[in-house]
Amino acid sequence: MAAASAPKAGVRRADVCMVLEGTYPYVPGGVSSWCHDIIKSLPELSFNLLHIGPKAGAYGAPRYAVPDNVTGMVEHYCQGAEAEVSRADLERTIRAARRTRSAAPSRTLRALRRLHLEPAIDDALLADLAEADLSLDALLHGDEAFETIREIARVRCPAAPFVTMFWHFRSMHVPLIRLLSERAPQAAVYHAVSTGYAGAVAAVASHRTNRPMLLTEHGIYSRERDMELARATWDDTAGGDARLPATASQLRQLWSTFFLKLSQLAYHRAHQIVTLSEVNRGKEIEDGAAAEKIAIVPNGVDVDALVAAAAPPTPRPQGAPVRIGFVGRVVPIKDVITFVKACDLAMRDVALDVEIIGPAEEDSAYAARCTELVELLGRTAEIRFVGPRKLAEIYGKLDICVLTSFSEGQPLVILEAHAQGVPVIATDVGACREMLEGRADADLALGPGGIVTSVAAPEETAAAMVKLARSQALRTKMGEAGRARVRAFYSKSAMIDAYRGNYTWLKVEA
Repeated sequence: MAAASAPKAGVRRADVCMVLEGTYPYVPGGVSSWCHDIIKSLPELSFNLLHIGPKAGAYGAPRYAVPDNVTGMVEHYCQGAEAEVSRADLERTIRAARRTRSAAPSRTLRALRRLHLEPAIDDALLADLAEADLSLDALLHGDEAFETIREIARVRCPAAPFVTMFWHFRSMHVPLIRLLSERAPQAAVYHAVSTGYAGAVAAVASHRTNRPMLLTEHGIYSRERDMELARATWDDTAGGDARLPATASQLRQLWSTFFLKLSQLAYHRAHQIVTLSEVNRGKEIEDGAAAEKIAIVPNGVDVDALVAAAAPPTPRPQGAPVRIGFVGRVVPIKDVITFVKACDLAMRDVALDVEIIGPAEEDSAYAARCTELVELLGRTAEIRFVGPRKLAEIYGKLDICVLTSFSEGQPLVILEAHAQGVPVIATDVGACREMLEGRADADLALGPGGIVTSVAAPEETAAAMVKLARSQALRTKMGEAGRARVRAFYSKSAMIDAYRGNYTWLKVEA
């Protein structure tokens, strides 16, 4: 990663407006690195960045030096001062029924009602959202909004106290209303790098300007949010009400449907949907994407450049512990807890030297849980959290790379590890199985580049670690298969050519 610099101010019209949610240029990781590569590899095109963040000041300085063909960046926020209203204030507001009346029915409210109560996503719904005729005050206090929310509550959350449901409704829709009230930079093509709020914003911008939209999904956003919802407790939402189980279930479903509908808005408006694997393509079709819109463009890397830039492998004495690395953010979706447990189990049979390589500040509470688990297991000498490292310094110090994620798209970590001949153990999510074992006949014939394990299965992951740790020959064989697969099927040049073609086609098509 290059030294960070602030994006240029201004919103001049660009060839492409890339719409991002909580990633580039502030948060390091696979998706951000992918964005950076796409932009700097297409210097003939100009880019604007539209970055969606939780609130002003949530991130520090940019972590990437944006390329010269980024002509400007704007930031839109999901939260503002209104997000600080207390629950007590909200309850008083509802009891007092303080309402504002609008001169005409709100098209935005009509769209929100349809999102929650009707199955179809169509141009009329998108046009209503694009109208953006609902203020935050009208959403929180207006008579029409109050009645709309009451109807949704009766149908979708009859077991939940209305105040509780209102609080959740507010939490999911205040960001959307804030984002709809903003205008995206002018561009020939709008490119959303996820669904969710970013996908909805790009869809609305595309509709407002009558310019085409490209959507790339790395992971399946709505399903990743479902994983987070499954872990939510919300134990205080019903105030001890005996209906809590039903309440929690209905609230989770309300949120789940909301995120799915945001994805469907993006699927509906997108002129082209790019996904990374057959697995993800199938999930998108199940969730409402039109099959004829979807193209598979795997991520790619430059193997020769990675090898040339890498530090030489660190010499190891005979009988030294096998070096295992987890490379990624220390966040729940990466399931670092399972990784730590698997290492502890494996170390009962083999000697390991383990490093967790990546940023831990995104979810400090989860990172603290992970470090506490290492301490509880008495493994602080063998398992170390070393923070981010330069790419060139990572894989030459590893014998095995391990991913234990709950969800992935097509992990750049696997491509990087394989490019440098390091075998990988990864959970069976996203494109991981295709990347380790192959997809078509010629790909499958290369042999496995690692071992695929089940999600949240520390015993299975530990067994894979032990198997590879005990056989240098197997590690070498799998590492060579992985490198051959990346060279043949995951080249960076093929990926860049595909996106150059997509941008050109969409600009002409419009």
